[in-house]
Amino acid sequence: MRYAQWVMAEKVEIKGTYEPRFEPVAKLLRKHIKHYGGGGAAAVFLDGKPVVDIWAGPARKDGTPWQQDTMSICYSGTKGILSTAIHMLATDGLIDYEAPVAEYWPEFGCNGKEQITVRQLLSHQAGLHKVVHLVDKISDILDWDLIVSRLAKTEPDFHPGTANAYQAVTFGWLVGELVHRISGLTVPEFVEQRIAGPLKLDGLYIGNADTQMDRLPDLVGLPELQRSAVGPLSLDYDVPFWVRSKSMRDLWQRGLTPRNAMELYSHPAFWKASLPAMNGVATARSLAKMYAVLSMGGELDGVRLVSEDVIEKAAEVQTKRIDKVTIFPLHWKLGYHRTDAFLMDVPEAFGHFGLGGAGGWANPELKLSLGYVHSAFPITMRGQTRTVMMTAAVYESLGIYKGLCHTLRHGPIIELVPKRA
Repeated sequence: MRYAQWVMAEKVEIKGTYEPRFEPVAKLLRKHIKHYGGGGAAAVFLDGKPVVDIWAGPARKDGTPWQQDTMSICYSGTKGILSTAIHMLATDGLIDYEAPVAEYWPEFGCNGKEQITVRQLLSHQAGLHKVVHLVDKISDILDWDLIVSRLAKTEPDFHPGTANAYQAVTFGWLVGELVHRISGLTVPEFVEQRIAGPLKLDGLYIGNADTQMDRLPDLVGLPELQRSAVGPLSLDYDVPFWVRSKSMRDLWQRGLTPRNAMELYSHPAFWKASLPAMNGVATARSLAKMYAVLSMGGELDGVRLVSEDVIEKAAEVQTKRIDKVTIFPLHWKLGYHRTDAFLMDVPEAFGHFGLGGAGGWANPELKLSLGYVHSAFPITMRGQTRTVMMTAAVYESLGIYKGLCHTLRHGPIIELVPKRA
């Protein structure tokens, strides 16, 4: 199959089931696949029951179709799964949001981090967002103990609590190590034993997904996944003579280049590693069901993950400041962020979106949840809004969202710029 055919789908056949009123969700999935290529899946739960469970498009460059059990990477949507794990430990009475992180992770309490609280860490107010200094070579990110030990010695970039900077990559190691220290389980073990197993999810992994390579799709614009005859990772990071900038040479020597990143992504070692900020994989229905639990007060089908009072605390906005990394004010909650429809404020909802528009959310007020995953090219400006648009389609199906013009005239419009005190 030629690349152009892989990107531009001529006909998109929706598979699965959905209630007729959710036709806007199916219509948008068709549109996204036709426009961005690849395949994808969307799932919606209402009152704890699945009302949308659909998938479409190709999963591989050879035309292999997306299947019912196809999983795809959530990128930063992974953080929502990890945050749920922390709130489960709070429900168990094992962690206090106001306590210093060092109370649970003693090595962390140095170099200006002694008083950083769990709350500040979860709401990206710890000043620990920088990554490059943690990595001597790109494959270091696969070594949990190495990176965690380096983070423990790191100094904050600003005084904790005075600003917020999205911990796009470091969040996974920081919060994941808390899960490990408190529960005694690694993040992959916790997800399997405490979330996926009890809820009987058909696909939700953070790490150990190398055993599921046949269920993972190729991503448009990135190398095919290495599913057989896999060789060792290349560690040849020689800097070409034409790279003159000192900062660029430093990145090149560490292997922090697009070519090396793409090779790492395609290798099973990436999927085996636990990177809880970015390499979680899920089916849309599994992601939606996890959030459905949170939308139903923390319990679904006799399985309780989180208590109602902890959900209320987790959903509280911690800061509306402009973020130093994202610029856009994401209204950080405890591990989650705002999950609005397109320009429509939905303050009661929370969840986490990822690169390229994948992720999910819960809306406890409506007992509603969404999971959305795809294999389209992740890095486009418009593409980042895919989950926001899918969110709008869900609310449109329920008669709540009535389009951009109506929202601009009648609201509720999202708060794009924080109000001054």
